[in-house]
Amino acid sequence: MQVGLVTGRGRIELREFPDPKPTPGRAVVQIRYCGICGTDLHAYQSGEPYNPAICGHEWSGEVSAVGSGVTGVREGDRVAIGIATACGQCATCRRGDAAHCETAFMGAIGVGPMVAPHGGFASAIAIDAARIYPVMAALSDIEAAMLEPATVAVHAVRRTDMRLGDVAVVLGAGPIGLLVAQAARAAGAGAIVVVEPEPGRRALASQVGADAVIDPIARPDLAAAIAEASGRPVIDVVFECAGIPPTINQSVSLVRRGGVVSLVGMPNRPAEIQAAEWMIKEVRLSSSLAYLREEFDIAQHLVADGRLQLEPLHSDTVPLAGMDGAFARLSQSPNDIKILVDPRA
Repeated sequence: MQVGLVTGRGRIELREFPDPKPTPGRAVVQIRYCGICGTDLHAYQSGEPYNPAICGHEWSGEVSAVGSGVTGVREGDRVAIGIATACGQCATCRRGDAAHCETAFMGAIGVGPMVAPHGGFASAIAIDAARIYPVMAALSDIEAAMLEPATVAVHAVRRTDMRLGDVAVVLGAGPIGLLVAQAARAAGAGAIVVVEPEPGRRALASQVGADAVIDPIARPDLAAAIAEASGRPVIDVVFECAGIPPTINQSVSLVRRGGVVSLVGMPNRPAEIQAAEWMIKEVRLSSSLAYLREEFDIAQHLVADGRLQLEPLHSDTVPLAGMDGAFARLSQSPNDIKILVDPRA
């Protein structure tokens, strides 16, 4: 079986792996679609060593076989990849903080006994059954393949101390920023303003429900531009979704005194902050990575009732043999948002 892996800077390889088998506690899933994530793309652009277990971690498919001891899913189920329920046994769980279970988190980042030898850029995968969950019939296969990033956004908003009616600003209209904007709306934000330099992404932000979109190049005085667009003099919450160092401190400069900055984008290099400004403004800081098991159900229902629109973010679908070109396009074209890989093609 061929598996697509990022093996160096600007390099995608199709490598041979054994066909997966349903060993105890594991299920074999025939993959229908696997999304290319920003972390996959970062590995391709940087050439830094990349764990094969997380190279392709946004997938959905159908269970074709289950090993002994598997409960919760069975052959024929449509499923998607997620995170295991908290173990209840690790030190963090025992102190009453199951939301930060170390065992479940290790599985999500490709470490420990729950991982597979490769990711979802493959026709099939054998995965610990605790990490998959059934997909609602109301969702399309394409939507199912995008539930993982949708749940990242749901988790980020749930961790952020946002109140009903708040003015929320989203910096960056990549896949996660576009999903965070929608999740913030579902959580009760009174106004959503998206800041994004690329015109195609600004248009998509408007399409999925942003009240206003701002080009930071054309409007360098962002605070004034946001106040004008929202009709409100202050910004209550800033979601930093660009994942670049300059926008981290910019988030604090924009938010009101006592407001909230939510770090969602993963910076790929160190960021400097003006600590005095953070202190003077008494900024409340939130950060998020990954998700909780229950949030996959929340995300599914938000998609099913239309509050999270996923299909507008779907730019293209390519076969395994087209992965190299897809990664190159995502590196160069800001108009590509989410490219899915179909290993059946």
